[in-house]
Amino acid sequence: MIGSFLFQMLGASLATITAGVLLESPKHLLYYTGIIGAAGYAVYLLCLDHMDNAVATLLGGIVIALLSQLSARRLASPVTVFYIPSFFPLVPGAGVYRIAYYYIQDNPQLAGENLIESILVSGAIALSIFIVDSFLEIYNHLKQIN
Repeated sequence: MIGSFLFQMLGASLATITAGVLLESPKHLLYYTGIIGAAGYAVYLLCLDHMDNAVATLLGGIVIALLSQLSARRLASPVTVFYIPSFFPLVPGAGVYRIAYYYIQDNPQLAGENLIESILVSGAIALSIFIVDSFLEIYNHLKQIN
């Protein structure tokens, strides 16, 4: 159990770093990006046993968005350098594949179910970014007032 969890975290980290390389992220930031992707995926895995896939993705995404924002400020880099590769492990690629597969197999019921699940997961990723960015914007605004 713990070995599988660590193996999946390592896989998420490697997938994130690979995505960063493919997207030509600065080399000195790849290590940080890998840690952020692994941390978000770890939260996702821990939550997946207790809640829906979309909610687990939302919580993992919040961790990724928060760590990305903090890293961008600390390392003086654009936040998208951390966002885009770090969300790769949470993207519903298999769900999108299943949508096409079930339509080809003439099973619109399963295709529709996977479509809804993929939309919910994609929305959870977008919502996690929105929540963290909005929170930080409000925090910075209140900090300027005081």
